[in-house]
Parts: sequence; C-alpha cells; structure tokens
Amino acid sequence: MKFNKAILYLLIFVSITILFLIVNSFVGNPVSKMLAEKSVKEYVKENYKDMNLELEPPHYNSKFGTYNVTVKSTDSEDSIFTVDTDKFGNIKFDDYEYEVANNFTTFRRLSYELNKKADEIIEGNMDYDFEFASFEFIEDDNSNESLEKLKLDMELDIYNPPMPLEASVCIFTDDVTWEKISKVALHLKKVIEDKGIPVERYSVRIIPTNDKPEDGSSGASWANSLSVDQFPAEMMDEDNLPQVMEQFEKANGN
Repeated sequence: MKFNKAILYLLIFVSITILFLIVNSFVGNPVSKMLAEKSVKEYVKENYKDMNLELEPPHYNSKFGTYNVTVKSTDSEDSIFTVDTDKFGNIKFDDYEYEVANNFTTFRRLSYELNKKADEIIEGNMDYDFEFASFEFIEDDNSNESLEKLKLDMELDIYNPPMPLEASVCIFTDDVTWEKISKVALHLKKVIEDKGIPVERYSVRIIPTNDKPEDGSSGASWANSLSVDQFPAEMMDEDNLPQVMEQFEKANGN
C-alpha cells in the first residue's frame, strides 16, 4: 500500500512539474518577470532620467524567450517603446531609437488618424458599398528622410500634411469596368478637392459584388477585381480617362 502511495505521489509531482513547464513556456515564470521589471526600471532610470516614464508589467515572448516591458511617457503620447530582457533580467534590446527618436511612433499615430479622417471625409460623402477608404502618406525612396519631416507629438493637419498624401478606395459594384473606375476616381477627387485636402495620387479598386463576403467581414478576394494604383493627380483631367487609366496600369506592370 505504501509503495502504491509513493507511486501516486510521484505521478502527481511529475504531472504538476510537466504542467508548470508547459505554462512556463507560454507565460514565463514569476521570478523572471520580477527580475525583468527590476532590471528595466533601473535601466530606464539610468538612461532616460529626464523623461517621466512609467512601465507596464513584463510580457513574456515565448517565441524568443524574452520578457518585453513597454515603457511610455506620461507627457508624450508618441514616447512609447519596449525594453527586452532575458530570463535573468539582462537587458537584450531597447527600441527607443527606432520607435521614438526615428519618429516611427509619430508616423504610426498620424497614419491611424488619417484613416479615421478617411472614414469621415470619404465614406461620409460618397454613396458606395465600401470595402475600405484611406488616406496614406507617400514616403520618399529613403523612408528615413520621410520620417525626418515629422515631429514628436505633432498634431495632424490634413490640409497641410507633413508628407504628400494618397487617397485610396475599394468598393463593391456590379460594374467592374474602367469606366466605373474613372467615375469613382473623379467622384473621389471632387470630394477631396471640395474639402481642400492636397492629394498627389489616387488608387481605386472595384470588386464584383458577388465576391463580397456573406458574413460582412473584410478581406474580400481581389481575384476578379480591377484597379488603378498610384495614379497621379495631375492626370485626372485627361481626356478619355478610362483608357488613360488602363494604359497607365499596364505601363506600370500592374
């Protein structure tokens, strides 16, 4: 009987150990999280002492076996970055330079605000069945030069954007033709010009209504769609616009 109990206790111990190891592989362990939090707190205090920063609880990255601590400023919405440690609390990575100093957090926030503007300005003034509508920044060939045009925590001024803009729409329609694309593009141009927004390029995609997901989700198939991409604003007044757009698309290998 004692022998059987010993085996039972051993099995329970082994089961608990295996369960602990499985859980640990996904969420990390409390000791390592404590070391990560302590280490990052000291690191931030030493390296960013002039900033008012607060730390979120460590998050375990099971893919790399690291602990990620999000650090954000109480004074700056764009000053948010991540510091990673290993399981012993050793600092492995700090992405402040890439995310904040490089203005990438500012770019990401402004891009999000641009898309909210697109919902309001484009979808709010055009009666189509939209898959999406967006405003996007047009980056230079050297993306770093584009990001240098931004300033930390700058407000979005869509009427005087820090970078050139492209307007894009994707709609569902039964009329999948170049004539329809040109009609939608000209409508889009009028709405945007009436609002006084400077746009340098237009992109329009039309998808057959039959390809619209029945559950209302996004991500419709583009297999049967037709589109013109990155069409220059100065060409929108060309005669026979449908043909011009078709030729432009073919010339650009799309």
